[in-house]
Amino acid sequence: MAAALTALLVPAVAGTATAEAKQRAPVVKKVTPKRVFVGETMTIRGKYFRTGIAKNTVAFKRKGAKVVLVRAGKSTKKLMRVELPERLEKVLRVKNGTPVATRLKVRVMSTRFGRRYTSRARSPLVGPVKPPAPPVPPATDPNADCDGDGTVNKHDADDDNDLLSDATEAALSKLLDTCKADTDGDGVDDGYEYQSARDLNDDEYQNANAYTPYPRKLPYPNPLDGSDQHVDHDGDDLTLVEEFKLWNYSIAKGSPRTLERLTYSAGEQYSVSVRAGGTGNRVPTLNAANYSKQNDFLSWAASAGYGSVKLNAIGDTTWWDGASAVLLRNFDRDAGVEAHEVLYYDHFGNGKLDDSERDEDADGLTNWSETRGCMQQSYWTALYDEESPYYLTYEGTRLDDPDTDGDGIRDGADDQDHDGVPNVMECSRALAADHVGDDPDADPPVALPDATRQLEGWVNPFNPCLPYPYSRSCKRIVTIDNGWAPFDTKPEDVYRIYN
Repeated sequence: MAAALTALLVPAVAGTATAEAKQRAPVVKKVTPKRVFVGETMTIRGKYFRTGIAKNTVAFKRKGAKVVLVRAGKSTKKLMRVELPERLEKVLRVKNGTPVATRLKVRVMSTRFGRRYTSRARSPLVGPVKPPAPPVPPATDPNADCDGDGTVNKHDADDDNDLLSDATEAALSKLLDTCKADTDGDGVDDGYEYQSARDLNDDEYQNANAYTPYPRKLPYPNPLDGSDQHVDHDGDDLTLVEEFKLWNYSIAKGSPRTLERLTYSAGEQYSVSVRAGGTGNRVPTLNAANYSKQNDFLSWAASAGYGSVKLNAIGDTTWWDGASAVLLRNFDRDAGVEAHEVLYYDHFGNGKLDDSERDEDADGLTNWSETRGCMQQSYWTALYDEESPYYLTYEGTRLDDPDTDGDGIRDGADDQDHDGVPNVMECSRALAADHVGDDPDADPPVALPDATRQLEGWVNPFNPCLPYPYSRSCKRIVTIDNGWAPFDTKPEDVYRIYN
């Protein structure tokens, strides 16, 4: 009986081997579409594929990168479809940190691997995931009033009041919504982004010396890009939405609302400027000396009683006794206000003010100080990373509100940490320590300030224990395992100089 069973099994095994031998290697004849994006489905036509779902595997290859294997979906003997997964982006070439469309060769594995990858002519160009297409704006009702100005759309040349005429919006892009001032919803009006892009793209510094047309192919800033509001396009350390806020604030204070010359442009570092001789390059015209916004702040401070402040000496052990009056701009507390204290907002010392150096809300603090600088807790944490922050977190100030906390005191004269030293006096350790211009590596050496001056310069508007550890709001008891400046340092570090 056993011999009979063995005789019956032998032909069956031989037959299976013969069938596998006849299975041919898969062949790719055509790939469609020839340009495809990750997330889309690609169709492969050829022969000798396995029939069924997930029965075939497609290998994607680029020279110098690892092969990526992807299971195909439903297949017949001559056709299969494969959805390109996001992990395929790892094999794409990268330009400026972003995956770009790349020619990928393909090869199919069914029962056997295909003999070769597709030629360049038959290989698809694979791109990264497509960004979502912006919605097509609805047709504007001619009898409605989009901007609520009392003029119906059919008689209103600018339906949405974004300072771009309906005709201009239609000429720029059919995707711009003539009934919506901010088409992409990034918090910045279309007209402002349009003009800022023109300012940025201006060829005034080349031989042509003329305004170029709007860069419609790559508008930047872009009224159709809802993700560029936090980009600093012109390099002045203010983002698109911050400059838009400043522009609106200046309009609220009397500047004309026009695109002819933006008081704050996201495409110009020095928005207040003119063309030299009427046709040449732009030249900044806002002088640091006698700056009107600073004069406004100082005038308010004098009339409101904040032109000077009573400060204790560093050696005092009580805050209620021994204070003497010091002028608000006398940051180093010496005999008088020096030139560098008068022009403290001229960060670059070139006599002209760029958009970040200006103080649009006239609160004594520059636009940069209120967005990236001394009136943000993150600035101090990053600048002095060996210095433990105070246990309480205080709020910063706003660049388009002169009185952020609403107490009637302008932010520069106000006191975020309630230690008795105004914000503007705690904004710079170099100014407070009279360390401006001192160079310990100079030959001959420049004398550094004395120890007392160094301690007076240990300022921080978010730490009530600096520079005066006996201030009225500095916590009296410091825990052993969780100190803060100046109680987190070794005694020899107390006299450390901060530039």
